[in-house]
Amino acid sequence: MADSEETPSSSSTTFKANNFISIHDLTPQGRTLWVSASIYDCLGYTPEEFLQTTTYELLHPDDIALASETHRENVLNDMVATQIVLRFRAKDGTYVANTSFFSLCYDFIVNCTTMVDPDAECKLSSALG
Repeated sequence: MADSEETPSSSSTTFKANNFISIHDLTPQGRTLWVSASIYDCLGYTPEEFLQTTTYELLHPDDIALASETHRENVLNDMVATQIVLRFRAKDGTYVANTSFFSLCYDFIVNCTTMVDPDAECKLSSALG
């Protein structure tokens, strides 16, 4: 390896996660039982802060009904996987669009949430010329 090349572990560049994982119970409230530390990179909350709120408190008001219905259907129908787009309120008060993948796994719902870059399509179009 040339001296000018850096391995990922030796790079001084920091990595900022654009997704987090959470585990929820099967109650109608979908209480969050655990959330990964990358929640901080995504929304600005520590895992402890995130666990002190309910998921519905942090959702955009227009997205609460969709999230609630999706959670209910996953539980009632033993759905293996569901994908929806939601907006979470970040710690700074802004709303961040994300894609959430919900999977029913025994007595829990596992959720992988990936932040969506609203300018991605525009950037891709510009790059493709």
